[in-house]
Amino acid sequence: MGTLLDTGQIAELLGVSREHVTNRLTKRSDFPRPVIDASRKMRRWSEADVMAWAGGDQSKRAAMSDADSR
Repeated sequence: MGTLLDTGQIAELLGVSREHVTNRLTKRSDFPRPVIDASRKMRRWSEADVMAWAGGDQSKRAAMSDADSR
């Protein structure tokens, strides 16, 4: 299955805050769906899916760089 990440680990991997991952990135329609979605506090994403998403187009990088500017 590969490595599974929680929102804190995704934040660390992408260099943004956990709040940004929870409040913005995971709500994007193009962000990968969780592999485990047992509850709001128990969600895990595939590291490979998140990395593939992050390596995508410029709009995704802009979404990450805009993380804490608000």
